[in-house]
Amino acid sequence: MAAFDYQDFDREIWHKELEDFVPGTIYDMHTHMWCEAHKGALTGGPSGLRLEIDYQDHLDWAAKLYPGREFHLLVLGTPIPGMDAEGHNDWMAQELKADPESAINMMVTPDMSPEYVAEQVDKHNFLGLKPYRTFAEDPAGARMKDFLPESFIEVAHDKKLAITMHLAKPTGPADTDNQRDLERYTREYPGAQWILAHCARAFNAFMMEDAIRFLCDLPNIWYDTSAVNDLYSHFLLMKHEDRSRVMFGSDNVVAGCARGKYITYGRAWLYYAGTDAGTPHCDSRATLVIYEQLRQERQVAEMLELSKDEIEDHFAGNAKRFLAKMREGK
Repeated sequence: MAAFDYQDFDREIWHKELEDFVPGTIYDMHTHMWCEAHKGALTGGPSGLRLEIDYQDHLDWAAKLYPGREFHLLVLGTPIPGMDAEGHNDWMAQELKADPESAINMMVTPDMSPEYVAEQVDKHNFLGLKPYRTFAEDPAGARMKDFLPESFIEVAHDKKLAITMHLAKPTGPADTDNQRDLERYTREYPGAQWILAHCARAFNAFMMEDAIRFLCDLPNIWYDTSAVNDLYSHFLLMKHEDRSRVMFGSDNVVAGCARGKYITYGRAWLYYAGTDAGTPHCDSRATLVIYEQLRQERQVAEMLELSKDEIEDHFAGNAKRFLAKMREGK
């Protein structure tokens, strides 16, 4: 596995700010795995998302990040154009046989046929599908249909599958095309359940401000909170949404275990690694993105006075019920 580091500084933050907040059981509903054996037509060495991470690596990191906790996960395929998608999906299915309480969403690409997708779902008992905007011609400006053919949504409806959706477009959930598509798909294909990744991709709170009331009215949608470091995005989601639809996710380990923070300004958001230059007025060391996320979630829980049961549901109970619902429907 890639050499992520865990430091004494991280442990200090865990003990002071998070140990008493994170409950005893965690279902992480947004994680990724990768193996270079499935790089397909890709050339060059690993970079970005191409970091060797298997199921055991996730367990090892969870033991460091959340010591003493029971841990399960939803693994999403790693979306890299040119990859051997079938080999990658087969490998994930083999890896996750070790934990029947965890689940996998199949990596799907637009060039697959719906018949092939249905066959692979049956073969590996995948919980759902993981499309991604990198497979669209215009990854930044794509509509959902550009990387998730409607025929795949029909498969998800027929087979009662989850779809983890990372919305494209500069304003994410506030974009009118995205809202129009979500409105239609969620109502025309009620058998499919949508997990809107990254708080509906509201990394910057202005997106959530412009979308939350629309989202609350949609049927068949859920959320994971992965990698969002904006306090107000978490606050708006937990204040206005049905909290039973919001599930913890980390985007570990590539994003969540990076050292730094996703910062927001204006209408933008980006990864900031912190500074090694040192500052005379404060401690300039950076902790992990996942700890920055958990700090926001703890602060929101305090602001909204969430109960112990609501916090436990956020980290595990909601996911357990979601997984049970999906498995019972098949």
